[in-house]
Amino acid sequence: MLTCVHYKGDAYEYGRYIGSKHAHLKKMMTLFKRNYTFSQNIIEIKSVLQKYCPQLLEEIVGIQEGLEISEVDVFQLFAGYDMPKLQTFGCTSVATKDFYVRNYDFSPEIYDGSFLVYENLEGDQVCGNSQMLVGRLDGMNHHGLVVGLHYVHQEPYRKGFLCSTIVRIVLEICCNVEEAIDLLKELPHASSYNYSLMDKEGNIAVFESSTDHYQVDRGADKVVCVNMFQTKAMKQYNPHHVVRSTNRLNELGKIFIEDWSVEDAHEWFNSRQSPVFFTDYKDYFGTLYTVSYVPQTKQIQLTPFDGEMKQIYL
Repeated sequence: MLTCVHYKGDAYEYGRYIGSKHAHLKKMMTLFKRNYTFSQNIIEIKSVLQKYCPQLLEEIVGIQEGLEISEVDVFQLFAGYDMPKLQTFGCTSVATKDFYVRNYDFSPEIYDGSFLVYENLEGDQVCGNSQMLVGRLDGMNHHGLVVGLHYVHQEPYRKGFLCSTIVRIVLEICCNVEEAIDLLKELPHASSYNYSLMDKEGNIAVFESSTDHYQVDRGADKVVCVNMFQTKAMKQYNPHHVVRSTNRLNELGKIFIEDWSVEDAHEWFNSRQSPVFFTDYKDYFGTLYTVSYVPQTKQIQLTPFDGEMKQIYL
């Protein structure tokens, strides 16, 4: 069951609060540690976070206290840097000049089940669907910038940030699509992902990124993003099998999104009969939620796979 948490305060207190409210993540930690080897240098993790987004350091220390876990565990499992290759997942999104709508596909066994809204003492806000509390699968900030991630490929793989940490850093620092693109060019990416982007001015783009190459696909009226690169320059980094992604692109090409309201798009994405809604939960490809963001009004619609739609406003 998805929960929504809204907290205002300093980063440390926020981290301690959400840590105390998510004790169930200890079960996920045990699962990760049983299936993966974590050997990162926490001094290096702290140094990299200090360089790119120092406010996350305070939050992570708070999470450590709230969850009552070790410093090594909190930085290796929650900071999202130099991680082992983890299980992959799927996503589909469409951004127009008016709204952004997205489905996230994975397993409920490896899912925070939380939509977090954090407001710092200066009144800056970042919200989104969380991954291991620090990361965001997608989200929006008080400037009206929206960012979502889309897995593409684990090869090549290098030391860098996990995709969900990248989304969080961009939301913490950037005001619009152009600033997001500039930062995404600078951040060290661990593997290949798409980042779909929208801002309150109606700018839309997809940032296609491998570990050492990138391409920006700017949309005029809409951009559609799935788990594959679409630009000619980046297609060489796609996995060999992209049937599911190709099918979703073809289905999205048949509908007239430009004529839809955000409610129309959200309903279509969330329908069990939709070609972008999946129920393969045992195979890590079930739709866990549909989320829509409207930057101009700071409105969010969020429908979990096992519950009713929630209306949220920044």
